[in-house]
This record gives sequence, C-alpha cells and structure tokens, in this order.
Amino acid sequence: MKYKETAKPMISPDYFDFRWSWYTPVLNRQERPADHCAVEVRRLPIHMAGRDAGEYIPFAVQADVENALKISLRRLQDYAVRYMVRGEKVSAHTLPPMDAKVRAMVAYLRKQNPHLSRDLLHHWCAEQQGAAALLNVCEVLWEQGWKQDQADAAPWVPAVNVLLLRLIRTAIAALPDEEGATTNHVMLCVVGGLYVWALQEFLKRYLEGVVEVARISNYEAMMLPVTPMVFLRHQPASTLLADDSRLIRIYGLEPEIVPQMRYLSDKVGARNDGGILSLLARDKMGAHLLRRTWARLSLWKLAMKSGHGGWMRWVLDAKRLDQLLGGQVKLDAAALANLQANSDEPVAVWLLTQLQGGRAAKNGDEPWLRDKITLMAFRVFEEDVRVEVARRKAESSWMDCKADLVSPGKQRTGLVGISEVRAQAGLRGGRNADGEKRLIEAWLEGELVLIQSDVTKALHSGRTLSLRHGCMRVEWSDYLARVCTLTGFKTSRFLDDRFMPGFFAIVEGRDDLFLDECSGSGCMLRGSILSLIDAALQLREQLRLLHLDLVGGADAGGGTDSLPKVTMCMDMTGEWAFSEIKHSKSGAHRIVFSLAVSQVEAGIARDAGVAHMIRARDEMLNQRPIGSVNVESINIGSGEAVQIFYNAGIALTASAMKELTGALRHKAKIYEYRPTASQVEGVLDGFRLPLCGLELLAIQRSAEKGGPPLLLMKVGRPNLGGVDVELYELLDGCTDAARLIVEKGMARWQ
Repeated sequence: MKYKETAKPMISPDYFDFRWSWYTPVLNRQERPADHCAVEVRRLPIHMAGRDAGEYIPFAVQADVENALKISLRRLQDYAVRYMVRGEKVSAHTLPPMDAKVRAMVAYLRKQNPHLSRDLLHHWCAEQQGAAALLNVCEVLWEQGWKQDQADAAPWVPAVNVLLLRLIRTAIAALPDEEGATTNHVMLCVVGGLYVWALQEFLKRYLEGVVEVARISNYEAMMLPVTPMVFLRHQPASTLLADDSRLIRIYGLEPEIVPQMRYLSDKVGARNDGGILSLLARDKMGAHLLRRTWARLSLWKLAMKSGHGGWMRWVLDAKRLDQLLGGQVKLDAAALANLQANSDEPVAVWLLTQLQGGRAAKNGDEPWLRDKITLMAFRVFEEDVRVEVARRKAESSWMDCKADLVSPGKQRTGLVGISEVRAQAGLRGGRNADGEKRLIEAWLEGELVLIQSDVTKALHSGRTLSLRHGCMRVEWSDYLARVCTLTGFKTSRFLDDRFMPGFFAIVEGRDDLFLDECSGSGCMLRGSILSLIDAALQLREQLRLLHLDLVGGADAGGGTDSLPKVTMCMDMTGEWAFSEIKHSKSGAHRIVFSLAVSQVEAGIARDAGVAHMIRARDEMLNQRPIGSVNVESINIGSGEAVQIFYNAGIALTASAMKELTGALRHKAKIYEYRPTASQVEGVLDGFRLPLCGLELLAIQRSAEKGGPPLLLMKVGRPNLGGVDVELYELLDGCTDAARLIVEKGMARWQ
C-alpha cells in the first residue's frame, strides 16, 4: 500500500494490552510507574556536580557508535520514502539475504504492522548498516551495563538503558525534515517495535532462572521507560506531551475526547472508570468520536489477526474512516470475505450489519460502549505521558562532555559545567584520531563513562569508585595494652616489624578501601561493604595469630576468652563530605565525614563497668553469651529495666547488613534461619540467647572467593548516636557457640 501524506502515525493496538500488563502490578503495589525511570546518580561511581547544583554522570560517545546510530536511522528513513511514498518495487534477489534472526524480526514487525512494506522491512533488517547496526549498539550497551552493575554493585542497568533511549531519541529527532508523516510512522513502528523485541530477548537470556523478585525488578526498570514517544521525530516539550494532538492521535484517540475522558476519570475514580464510555456517549459529538476511535483500533486489530493489510487504509485516514462508518463506501470482495471469515470479531459483526442496511443497521448494536479497547488506549496514554516526562528528566542526568574534550585547540582542564555543555551543538567533533585519543585518556583517568562498540570494554576504567562507601571504626587500644605487658620494652619493635606492616598489607591490598584515620586507639576505614567485611575478618585473624605467637600458642586450642578484645563497628548511613586544608603551622589535613561516622563511634561501646555487670549476671545465671556484642536489659533498684550495650566483637548496623546482602545477592548463597526454643534446646544449652530471639544469617561466598561462610546474628536494637538501630554481629568462627551452630546444622548453606 502506498503511504499517503494525509495518513497519521499510530501505535499497534496490541501495545495497549502489553503495556498495561506492565503497569498493573506496579499500580497494585501502590507505586508510580514513573518512579522506575529514576537514575540514582549518587550510587554510581562516576558523577559530578553541575553549576546548577544538580548531579550528573559525565559521558562521551565514540564516533563509531555515533555513526552506527545515525547511518542506521538515516537509511531507514530513505527506504521508507522509497518504498512507502514513491512506491518503488524491487526484485527479491536484489535485496540482502536474510538469516534466521532477520526473518524473526521481519515476521514480528509484519504481524504488528501489516500495512508496512515487506521490501522496506526486508531491506533494512537484512542490511548490516541497518537494523543490525542499531541492535548491536543496544545489545553492547545493555551487556556493558549489566556487567558493570555486577562489578560495582551499583544500578548501572536502568541508567544505561535511559541513556540509550536518549541517544536514539536524539538521533531520530536530528533526521532531515523529509516526508515527516512517513518518518514519524516508520520510526514509531519499526524502531520502537524492534527495541522492545530485542530488549525482551536480552532480558530472557540474562534473567533466566534468577530469583523472581530480582527478575521482576530488572524487567520493570528496563521496560517501563520505553514509551513510543521515544521513537518519534516529532518531539514536543515535556510540558506539552499530555495535550499534543499529534501524540494523542498516535494512540488512536481523538484529541477532542481526551479532556472529557480525563474529567470523567477524575469524577468516577480509577476503580469505576469502566463507566467512562457510556458517560462519554451521552452527547452526539462524544458518541461519534468514541465510535470512530473504537473502529480505528478494532480494524487495526482485525488487520493484524487476519493479515489483511487493506483495512489499514481506513485506519490511517480519518476522512475515509468516517465514510466507511457512514455507509458511503462499498467494500471489495476480499474485504467482505475477510469480515465473514472473522465473524467472531465485534467490528466485523457490526460492519456486516451496517452493510445489510435497513432495520438491521438502524437497530444495530453499539459494541464501542462495551469494548474496552478505547479505554485501554486512554489509560496507557495517560501513564505513558507521566513515564515519558520522568524519563526525560532522568536522561538529563547524563551530561555529554564530548564536545569539550575533542574540540581542537582546547586544553583539557577537567570536565566543564553543565551550562557550558548544553551550549555545545550536539555530538560534534571527535572524528579525528586526536579527538578519540582524548576520549580514551579521559576514560582511563576515570573522568567519564565512554560509550564504545567493544562489548569487552567496561563503561568506566575503575579508577573512580562509588561514593556509596561504608564506614568501619576499629578500636584496638585494649589489644595493644595487652601486647605492651607481654613485650615490655620491645613494644615499639613489635609495632614497627609486625603490627603496622600487617595492618597496612590488609589496607593496601584493596583498591576500594581507604584509611581515613589511624592512631594508637584504632583506625577509621572507608570503602565498599565487601572490602570492609574482608578487612575485618583478616584483621581479626591476624591479631589473633600475633597474640598466640606472643604467648607461645597457649590458646592454640581455639578458646577466645583470654584473647584481648578488638572492637569493630560498620555502618552505611549518609553521603560522604570531604575537606582538605593546608595550614602553615599544622600542615596538611583532611576530614572525611558522613552520618556513618557518628554511628560507628557510638557502636564502639566498651565501658568496663557495663562489662562487669553483664559478666556478673552471667555468672549468677551460669550462662555464657553467644557472641561478643551484647544488648542487654538490666533491672535497677527502682524495678525499672535499663538497656545496656557492650561491644567486643564485629558489629554491623541494619544499613550495613542491607548493603551486604544486596551486594552478594548474585554472588553468594544466603540462608536465613530463626530456630524455635525447642530447636535450640540441646544445641546451645548454657548459652544466653539475645533478647530479640535467635535470628541467624549464613552467607556462603562463591567458590572462587573460598573461605568459611559468614555467620551473622541479630543482637538487638541499641541507641547509637541518638537513634535506635538494629544491630548484627559477625560471629567469630573460633568461638564455641559458632562451632555448635555450624556442627549441629542450625545454619545451612548447601
């Protein structure tokens, strides 16, 4: 069918059911689908503050990726003009050969859009610089985002997807102004259809067998931002989307009835919006527009089901559609046969009745009052607009720094402000070797995210680490006091030769671990939660072995009561602030602070009086604590109970626990266990359980990480820094209680 300039681009009606199936579960959870478009800039390793105080992700696109997008989309526009405007015919043997993937793409697009030229789809989908080039960019970026997400434990997947949609949207909007209606329609149907198709295939491949909750979350984060409005050359401002008549018609709706449908929807409420159709049909104009919308969408659906593309000439031309509905058109034999062969479709039944004329036509049914296809289109349009506005806001978080880096004659002095970048006219420059070299240099130095066509390349070099850092306070003054009594005048030598070299070996062995403070009382470490955990375990074991060596292996049997205590506490609260100053007298100083600092400082609670109270109570009851982090309730003279807190082990706050389990969700087996009193009996006799009951979490790291499982126990809810915080202990595997828990099978990880 030759494409007419009067025709309007439209979305396949199958889209509405498909899209609503994504929106329904989100809305049922009392969430807003638009929230799934957010880019969590602060959680990504590379980000910077703009002059408007906003936070942005600096990025650049290599020339080959940029060219692949531009050439692919330009060729699609050229083929659309050739085959759908000029009506050119070519021999099949002159078109590029198709393989299995190309056949699947063409079949999918033909089913959704029976009116599109088969030669157009064949030519563009089979050409290496056509659909293959576009899909290669998409698949490389998705895979790079997926790998980077796992490496950084940061939300790269949705952020990269939003950037990819921005790149495609920008490239389509930059196409020449040639046959605008054709370009809009073909980009909408072909590029939009293939993007959704390819994204579904990618997600199936990567999420097969993944835990249901994680699978759904990833699906929603990548599918919800993909609205048809991305793939249009016509790009109205965000404030105009909801009322733009061209966009409303793309959804098969009439611009005149949408305001009335909004009014009725607000009036009857979301639960009763099924009554909108009958209310809308009460006046003559509303009834006519409702019937036209229903017929347009129903005829497209009939064309898709039957493969009879002839119906699309009425779908895409409002004037001809009115003539058909008014009985002014005589259908050909093929159309009549198609109606009779699909007599189960309401639109076929209604048209056949109208063609009979007479009383049957006059008293005919009004299926548009019961068929919800119009209402579904309205629902999806309204939600799509909200999502599109949110996604455009999210995509602005990606700041294009290419123009500044590759402009000839400019010295690179760091990334420019957002206002300067926006002044640059799109993706210019960077086509020479020097420009590409500058991009690579900036990428290697950790200044930006570089979009490359090589799937083996990471999004960033890894030199810049996420500010999603935890904080760990280590208190070792009691340990050093014991060492001092054992070594006497050799204490300084012990510190120089053994203690400090061993400690710095632990810190220096990890690129994502930072030492913010170190003194005779302890140290403050900052970094990823996994590095903090590993450092805590290594430090505890190292100090144990040093002490055993000093006392001549007296505690080699595994007892821990006589070992000096080293206290640690971890937290993930708040963002980090940095300050560096050079003073003429005091020298250079740096302060690194977040709310986590005050939390971990409060978590290092080692009051000797409190320890004595707990020990006296345990001796009186003939019990022992399971771990070394104690949150207890002590009765005082007035009969009231007072909470006391003492830490002589490794404590993690609830925020640190959440970060730990999140970081290990794809890298470890996590088993949670809450044994009852009867299950504990005979296993932990003689041990005092926490007041909150026994809650255990066993984490078995992947095989390449090796090592024993992590055993964590919930100890209570003490007040740290004025805030009640859930606290957990990373149990020492050498203690009697930990051994019993493992040996008796109370915590499993197989």
